[in-house]
This record gives sequence, structure tokens and C-alpha cells, in this order.
Amino acid sequence: MTKTKNNINTENSNFILKNNKFFIYSILFLLSFLIYGNTITHNYALDDAIVIADNSFTQQGFAGVKDILTHDSFTGFFGKDKKLVAGGRYRPLSIVTFAVEHQFFGKNPHLSHFINILLYALIGILIFVILSGLLTKYHNNKWYLSIPFLTVLLFIAHPIHTEVVANIKGRDEIMALLFSLLALYFTIKYFEKDKSRNLFYSFLSLFLALMSKENSITFVLIIPLTIYFFTEKKFKKIALSIIPLIFATVFFLIIRHSVIGNSLSKAPTELMNNPFLHATFAQKYATIFYTLGLYIKLLIFPHPLTFDYYPKQITIINWIDLRAIIPLVFYSFIFVYSLLKMKRKNIIAYSIFYFLITFSIVSNIVFPVGTFMNERFMFMPSIGFCLIMAYFLFYLIPKHIKNKKFLAIFSPLLLVVILSLYSFKTIDRNKAWKNDFVLFTTDVKTSTNSAKSNCSAGGKLIEKAQKTGDKKIRDEYLKLSIKYLQKSLEIYPNYNDALLLLGNAYFEYNKDYDKTIFYYKRILNRNPNYENVYNNISVIFSKLDSVDYKIKVYNELYKINQNRYDINYNLGLLYSRFKMNYVKAIPYFQRAVKINPEKAQAYKDLGVVYGLLHEFKKSAQVLQIAAKLDKKDPQVFYNLGITYRALGDKNKADKYFEKAKEFKKLK
Repeated sequence: MTKTKNNINTENSNFILKNNKFFIYSILFLLSFLIYGNTITHNYALDDAIVIADNSFTQQGFAGVKDILTHDSFTGFFGKDKKLVAGGRYRPLSIVTFAVEHQFFGKNPHLSHFINILLYALIGILIFVILSGLLTKYHNNKWYLSIPFLTVLLFIAHPIHTEVVANIKGRDEIMALLFSLLALYFTIKYFEKDKSRNLFYSFLSLFLALMSKENSITFVLIIPLTIYFFTEKKFKKIALSIIPLIFATVFFLIIRHSVIGNSLSKAPTELMNNPFLHATFAQKYATIFYTLGLYIKLLIFPHPLTFDYYPKQITIINWIDLRAIIPLVFYSFIFVYSLLKMKRKNIIAYSIFYFLITFSIVSNIVFPVGTFMNERFMFMPSIGFCLIMAYFLFYLIPKHIKNKKFLAIFSPLLLVVILSLYSFKTIDRNKAWKNDFVLFTTDVKTSTNSAKSNCSAGGKLIEKAQKTGDKKIRDEYLKLSIKYLQKSLEIYPNYNDALLLLGNAYFEYNKDYDKTIFYYKRILNRNPNYENVYNNISVIFSKLDSVDYKIKVYNELYKINQNRYDINYNLGLLYSRFKMNYVKAIPYFQRAVKINPEKAQAYKDLGVVYGLLHEFKKSAQVLQIAAKLDKKDPQVFYNLGITYRALGDKNKADKYFEKAKEFKKLK
């Protein structure tokens, strides 16, 4: 194979990789573990519950892999496809790895954190290997000052990656980038070696990347763009190398569609999963460009960091706002600059294209992503940013500074300062990801205007209060919880999770039943069948002696939803058993059995009430139904015996008394 000045040859033309390979790899591994090593002792946090800790498929180990591959990624947690976000989520590969880990090690977050760091280090090595082959004309005689090495150092240390690496669930992002880079690597190898098996490896790598996360689809453009920028290959040859990538993408999309259906489904109507729900078209895109500006700010100055950019942490703005105009001008400028420099194959132009393309799919411009922004969305695009930084520091700046002594101090010193600040920030930020309680109570101080963050912190404070035996500490947790939950509702008054938790908090704090029911009813007035409310009412009423209060509440609930079995049954039970008002109880029991004719209990109690009113024929009819539904309840047969004895049918009475004795013995 004839070599040209710009030809890719990672084996022969790059002395850095050849002479210092093992040492460089060791540094990158060591740096990754030094910066993220403090996460290994952490527990599960944030979405780890959805994909690992509380995912029924993952908890089955190998047995759950089939379900993971054939369902939406949230199904194993919710038990059904809830369609929480537009297009659904199909990212099975990382979840499969969690199932495999569970098969061998059970619930072990420490191992999972270790694997995340290991894979992160491998990404660093792969970036270095690829860039070392691509940037041969930019090589530096000092390998530790080379653009590939410096790019990787900046990438590994950058604090914006903490959400991906420190959160176990972030493995989908890690694996997506790792396999995408492998697809690029094998395509490069194809042009070096001209062996078609490398195209198969490229196909397989991109397919695995897509099975990890959909944003890997951007590498269908990134890979040919890279070949164009760093080689002299003809368009026909480049086009040939794309074919396996297209096949991998089509194959994945067919599988995805067969599992979760139409990916262009209607956007959710819940604000927490569709932050632009109440925004106009102009407001939506003005706000999107505002967030695009925030991403650039976080890449340059990554502070403060938070997991939560949900409503209304980001303010909906209009196009008259400079926070929208400046990012629009900036992104327009860098895009036009890249187009103008594309023919010259400028490295900055390539880095910008890489950034814009990999960022496009999670920017909210092309597809809704269910939130205003997320730091993890910068994981893949940040390589472009780090490459530009390294290029400026150790190639462009040295070309324009004549004072070599100053240059020998300035660039390395600036790099050391940046890496030190990045590393310190990353290590410190890792601490917040220790568990849900630490994360939520830390980030609520940053995401002060997020309904979700305030709600999440409030919920975890309730859990913490329930676990402590110190009443003073318990009350402090609950008071703080109430404060956060009230703030959440100020931000989003119809937030069901916050309403439910605030009701719980008042009950836990001082058994304030009135406030508890008040917040529960706010949910039911909009969602009359909200199951969690009814479940909670059942729990708190089990600790309440006041029959009158229960009757009052259930009557209020009856006005909201007359078609609930539990409301009708409980009213019938309260009136009959505790108030001895059998006449008033009958309509509620009758309605209960009509709503759910398969439940025996309402029939049993209705039969008893008819008997107490000496309506024995009705009692016998109803109790017969109860006996068919619950064939082994001795009390039902005993009541039938009493009823038939009252009706004067001694034979039937004796028969049912015998059955009652038989089933009582069995019990």
C-alpha cells in the first residue's frame, strides 16, 4: 500500500504509539481510576433503580435477557410499557450486562461502578489510538505534549462526564461511545489493510453501539467524514465503507420497531416528560438555543453541575432574549466556519462537525428528548471540544508565539491548571453520586427551580426520616421535606408525585390527616383513579380509629369517583359494621359488587347485612355467589347455614354447617 503524507497508518507512521504504547495506556488507566475511583464504594443512584436495582428482568440474570431484548427499556421496572417519553426507549445492551453481573454477583453496585471506570479508560485508550493514526502531521516529538494524548487527558478529566461514569446507568452512554469508536477504528483499519473483514467488524461494532444507545446513529456520518478529513481516499471508496454502517443501522431500526413500534409516537402530555408542553413554537426553539449556549458554558466552565434540568430549572424564553440570540449566532458562525474550511480539511472544522453531528440527536432540535438538557448528552460530543482545546494549546498557540522560553512554560502550565481544576471538580462531584439521598439533597441546592429536584429531595427526606429512631432528627428531616415539596408545587402545582409525597410528609410529621387528605384529593380531582392515593389512604386509615372521619373522607371521595370498588365497599363496611346502619350500607355494597363482580368480600358482607335485616332470601342468593367465588371460606358456609335455618330449610342448613366445619379444620 502506497503511503502519502496524510495517509492513515497507526502501526508505522506514529512513533508515539509504537514506542510508548504500554506506558501511555497505563497512564490513561491510572488517571481514569484516580479520578473516578471514589465512586467504587457508591451505591445505586437515580435511574439505576429503573435498569438494575428494581428491574424485574435484570434481577432474573440470564433468564431475563430475552425479556430485556424484546421490551422497552422501562418495562422491566414498571411492569408494562408506559410510553413515558416520545419514541420509547430501546437500549438493551447495557441492561443485558447488568443482568449478567446479577447472575454471577447479585446486587453489587461496587462491581458495576468498577466496570464503568474500566470501560471509560478503554474509551480513552481508543480515542488515543484513533487520533494517533489520524493526526500524524500534527505529531510532537514529546509524546506527552502530542494532541492525541492531551485530548484524551482533557476528555478523561472533564467534570461534565461525571453523570455518565459515576451513575451506573450511564453505561449505555459509555458502551455507545466505545462501540461507535470501534466502528470508526475498524473502518480506518479497512483503509489501511484493505481487508474486508474489517468492514464486518465495523458493522458489528456500530450495531452493538446502537443496541447500547440510539445516538450512535450519528457515526454513520462521523465515520465517512473522518475518512474524508484525514485521508486522500476517493469518494467511491469512502461510500463503499459506509454500506456496512447503513446495514447495521437498518438492522437495528427494524429490531427496534418490532419491539417498541413507531418511534415517532405522539409527545407525552405530562410536563415532566415534555418540558416544552406549554411553550409556543418560537418559545420552544428560543429555549433550545438557550440550552445550547449552556452546554458550551459547561464545557468551558463546568460549574455548577446537576442531574436535573427539568421544569422549570430552565426558563422558557423568547427570541428577544440575548440568551437565545447569542447561542444562535455562535452556532451559526461555527457551522459556516466549518463549511468554509471543509475543503482545506481543517482540524478545527472537523472537530466542530464532529461536535455538531453527535450533539444533534440529543439537542431537542431534531427529536424531543424528554428534558431541557442533560450533562450526559455532552459525553459523545465533548471529544470534539477536547480536541479543539488540545489543538489550540499545543499546535496553534505555539505557531504564533515566537518566545520559545515563554511558550515552554505557558502551554504546559495552562494545561496543568486546567487538568488540575477539572480533576478536582470531577472527584468532588463524584461524591454527590453516592446514593439517591446524597444526590437529591445536594443537587436541589443547584436546581432550585426544578419541580423534579425539589420533589425528589422531599421524597428521600421522608424515607430517611422513617429510618431514624431519633424524633428530633426525624422531625427536622420531615420539616425540610415539606419545605422542598411545597416549593415543588409552587413551581408545578399539578405535579402528582409532589402532591402525593406532601400528603405523606404531613402524615409522617404530625399525623395531620386533614392536610394529608387535602393533597391527595388535589390529585384525585384531576386523576380520579390514581391508584397510589387509594393505596396510601388504605394504609393511613389502618392506623386511625375515628370511624366518623373515615366515613367523612370516603363520602368526599365518593363525590369524586363513584365507580371505585374500594370507596363503595369501605362505605358499606363502615356503615354496617361500625354504625349498624344496614339500610344505608346496602346501596354501597350493591354498587361494589356491580363494579367488581369477581370479588367475594363485598358479596359476603352484603349477605350478612341482608341477614341482619331478616331479608333471608336475598341473603342466601348473595352468599351463594360469595361461596362460588371463595370456595374454601368456612365463614361463608356458616352464614349460609344460619340463613337457611332461618328460612326453615334444615337439610340445606345442616349441609352448609358441615362444609363450614370441614373447611375450618383445613384452615
